[in-house]
Amino acid sequence: MDLGLQGKIAMVSGASRGLGRAIARSFAQEGMKLSICARGEIELGSAAKELAAQGCEVLAQALDITDAAAAKSWVRATVARFGGVDVLVNNAGAARPGQLAEVEDSGWYEAFELNFFSAVRLARLCAPEMEKRGGGAIVNISSIWGREAGGTLSYNSSKAALNSFTKMLARELAPKGIRVNAVAPGSILFPGGVWERRLRDDPAFERDFISHELPAGRLGSAEEVADVVAFVASPRASWLMGVCLPVDGGQGRSNI
Repeated sequence: MDLGLQGKIAMVSGASRGLGRAIARSFAQEGMKLSICARGEIELGSAAKELAAQGCEVLAQALDITDAAAAKSWVRATVARFGGVDVLVNNAGAARPGQLAEVEDSGWYEAFELNFFSAVRLARLCAPEMEKRGGGAIVNISSIWGREAGGTLSYNSSKAALNSFTKMLARELAPKGIRVNAVAPGSILFPGGVWERRLRDDPAFERDFISHELPAGRLGSAEEVADVVAFVASPRASWLMGVCLPVDGGQGRSNI
C-alpha cells in the first residue's frame, strides 16, 4: 500500500535507537525526508548514516529535547533545510522509577518535561509550519501505561496527560487540516532497551511476565510499532483524529 508520504518532511525526536530509530526507518522506506534528534551524538550519527544509506535525505541534530531553546532551534533548522514540516513524531520519553515518597519534586518535573512538555512545545512550534503547507500530522508516542494503570507513578501520570493533550489538540487543529493522534506501545524489545536488560538479568522473570501479560506469547518489536506510526501519520489515516491507539499484542486490559 502506498501511504502517500513520498517527499513529505518528518521530524522524529529520540530517533537514535529503539522506537524512534525504527519509526525514522519506516518513514525513510516511504520516501520521506527526515529531521531527527536525540541526546547521544554517536548513536544519532549512526542512525543518520543508516537512513542516508537508504537514500533518505536526513538532518540530524544532537540536543536535549527538554531544552526549549534547543527544540526551537531544531524546528528552525528543519524548516531552513527542507522548507517546512509535514509530520511530527514526539517519541522522546523515559520512565522515572520510584514510589510517591521516593520521588522529589525535581523527579516529577523531569518526567513531565520529557514525556509531556517537550511534546507540547514541539507541537506549538510545528503546527504553524504545517498549516502553511495545508495540513499535517502529529503523532505522540504514549504508552499503554497512561491509557490504564501500570508502570511507574510519574511515567503513568505524564503519559496520561499526553493522551488528554492529544485528544484536545486534535479537536483544536482539525479545522486547520492537522491531525493529532497518539500511539501507545506495550512492552517492546529492542537492543539497549529496558526489556533487553531485564531479560538478560532475570530470564525467569521473562517467562513469568510473558505467560501472564502477553497473550501472543512474546514481546513486541520496534518495527511493529513503527509501521503503525507510519500509517497513522499518513493520508491513508485521514479520518483518524484524537485517538490513542494501543500497539501491544493484547497486553492492555482497557475496554476503550
